[in-house]
This record gives sequence, structure tokens and C-alpha cells, in this order.
Amino acid sequence: MKLTYVGHSCFKIELGGLVIYTDPFFSNDANGRPRLVPAAMTPGEIRECDFLFVSHEHTDHCDVPAIEEIAERTHAQVVAPRPVLAKLGMSERRKVDVKEGDRFEIKGLTIEIIKAVHPQSAYPVGFKLSKGGQSVYFAGDTYEYRDMKDISADIALLPIGGSYTMDTFAASTACNEMNVKYAVPMHYNTHDRITQDVSEFKRDVKKAKVIVMEPGDEFEL
Repeated sequence: MKLTYVGHSCFKIELGGLVIYTDPFFSNDANGRPRLVPAAMTPGEIRECDFLFVSHEHTDHCDVPAIEEIAERTHAQVVAPRPVLAKLGMSERRKVDVKEGDRFEIKGLTIEIIKAVHPQSAYPVGFKLSKGGQSVYFAGDTYEYRDMKDISADIALLPIGGSYTMDTFAASTACNEMNVKYAVPMHYNTHDRITQDVSEFKRDVKKAKVIVMEPGDEFEL
């Protein structure tokens, strides 16, 4: 498995021969706030993509023009809850509607839809993706909740921004309750409302190795 951090909550995940992107967001406008750290690539640079996983409908996770462009060029399937899919003007055949608790397989990729607690969204979710004996948990936007202790994965991608998501303390607490080998913080320092000191998260996580990534960085497991 190889991760490339695009920025904010967007990752390129190469897993078992598949190319996956999470929560595409390339705009310089972060919900009306200037984006302080630009994305590491543009939608036009993405030439290969099997899946786009979108956790919820907010514009800093669901960049509609980018999703439509990438899906049109690559024939990627968009896996997302209904409020996301309703925003997309694209073929219904490329949309995969999901709900919390779903578990299914496409192209050999096992997809589990994980609960997310983000009351500002109509229907937020997280994803656990598994193939070839490796797995990654993408939390989307979520606060910490009790059942996170049941999550296990090789890598956890966790928001730490603290504005409508976990902050560094809550994210490290959640991470210490989960069964994960590596933790990658996301959704912080992209704009002024989610400024965090990532060293606090790294210090407080005890059960996993923290991998701090800047846009453009790669990590291979």
C-alpha cells in the first residue's frame, strides 16, 4: 500500500493494484476561507483512478467539478452517501450509494462503511478499505465516539483540525483506543479555523506510529 498526501483530507491510495482517492478537494477556497496550503496536484493531473471515496457533502471534501472531471476521464466509480451523489451530474452507473454498516466488495476491494459523527453534515461516513491483506481506515470528518475502539486497520487517516472534527487530543485518544499500526493526521492547517500543532498529536499517540505528511509526501507500507 502506498499513500500520497494531496492535502486537507485528500489522499491517493494505491492498494492491491487499485488507485483510490479520498475526499477530493483542490479549490483554493475552503468553505469561504482562503486555503493556506495548496493541493499537491490538480484534477487534470489525475490520469488513473478506480475509485473516488467521498465521506460527506461539504465542499472541502466534495469538490464537485473535480470529481466529475476525474470520473469522466478515468471512469472511476464514486462511492459515497446519497447527499454527495445527489450533487454530482454524472452517470448513475458510476455512483455507488452507501450507508453506515454496509460491507461489500468491488474489484477485489472490501469496502466497509464506518460511522462518522459530524452533525453539520446530512449523512457523514468513514470508510475501511481492505485488499491483499492490507487495510486503511479513512475517518472523513468525525468527532471521537465510543465505538471507535472496535476499528482495526494497518493505517488510520484521522482529522485533527478541531473545528467540527476531533482536535489533537480527541484524535490521539481515539487512536489509542483503536487497533491500528500507523496513524496519519489530516484536515488541519488548511485554513485558519483548523490550525493545530501536529506535534501534540504525535506526542500523545502511544499505540501507533504517527506519520506526519505534507502535501506531496508519500508513505509506503
